[in-house]
Amino acid sequence: MNLLGSRTPVAWLQLSHRPLRLLAAIAGVSFANVLVFFQLGLSGSLYDSQKRPIDQISGQLVLVPKRYTNLGEPLNFSRAQLVRVRGVQGVTGVTPLYIGKADWLNRDTRQSKQALVFGVTPENPALKLPILQQNKALLKQPNTLFFDSASKKAAGSVVQTLATGNSYLTELRGQQAKVVGIFKLGLTFAADINLIMSAANFQTYFPEKSNDDIQLGVIQLSADAKEAQVQATISRFLDPSLQVLTIQQLKEREMSHWQRNTSFGLIFNLGVLVGLAVGAIIVYQILYSDVGDHLSEYATMKAIGYGDNFVVGIILQESLLLATVAFLPSVLLSMLLYQVLVRATGLLVAMTLGRALFVFCLTLVLCSASGWLATGKLRRLDPAEVF
Repeated sequence: MNLLGSRTPVAWLQLSHRPLRLLAAIAGVSFANVLVFFQLGLSGSLYDSQKRPIDQISGQLVLVPKRYTNLGEPLNFSRAQLVRVRGVQGVTGVTPLYIGKADWLNRDTRQSKQALVFGVTPENPALKLPILQQNKALLKQPNTLFFDSASKKAAGSVVQTLATGNSYLTELRGQQAKVVGIFKLGLTFAADINLIMSAANFQTYFPEKSNDDIQLGVIQLSADAKEAQVQATISRFLDPSLQVLTIQQLKEREMSHWQRNTSFGLIFNLGVLVGLAVGAIIVYQILYSDVGDHLSEYATMKAIGYGDNFVVGIILQESLLLATVAFLPSVLLSMLLYQVLVRATGLLVAMTLGRALFVFCLTLVLCSASGWLATGKLRRLDPAEVF
């Protein structure tokens, strides 16, 4: 082994002179990376799913109570507050969005599932889903509603029934409900099923809610209006219990709630830390064993004048080589795992360049730290003690 040659070849020879150990190290680091990719992919797709309903809001600003936290826990405020906004310069329209939760009955199994219900005004729906423009007449009929095809399968054979040209009859909050249309929005943490109905039907299924109460007010602006300027104007005369937010601010509020106020953020972060810890331990063990196996060679190098920086640099390069070589297979395995998740859950899980670079940088940092710890014995090494 040419220990006095250039550092990179020496580092690679140190790793590769025992192929089985090298393969074990690559497999271990790759496994740790896959754990991290899995947690980041799953958390990213789940958090993105929370923003899907917000992405479909047909406006640029929204009016919500100051105590608002997320769509799944709507709060009431007077519709009159939204009407006051109509006269602000730059505002072209206002429309309410009613939100509630209801028990949906699977007519085949007679089991109930929780549904998130959106009530819209057919003439100016607060959501920009194509079906709301194409089938306004159906939505106006009594006890009719539209069903999210991305809802959980436990909801029943709704999609299959409508595919045959028939409507799907079931019960919602103990009352008859008729599904007459299908849209695709995507699941959220709030419920297993998403439904859309007219404001009039919403009042039928939620009689305890006052007709004057709304949960979210959608404000539509002209093309030349400046969001920040209109937002500031509305805020000046708004009731102290309310606030006006941009769509982006509403998304951030939603994400913040699920990341900080629930256990989801903690669980996903712990999963990432576990993956990183596994990789760090594996790299440390491999490099620590390598230092022990070649202690006499390193002592010789120090005895003839090579300093700590040189010999420690070899080990650090080994750690970086392990991180780099193990990264490609971990990316490929993670992409396959993402495909399995997509098919099994319907979540939009995709490998992004940003996520790959983030995990690669984490791997480099962690492997470097493990390599530095593994050189503790080497940095304290006195050649006289070895010989």
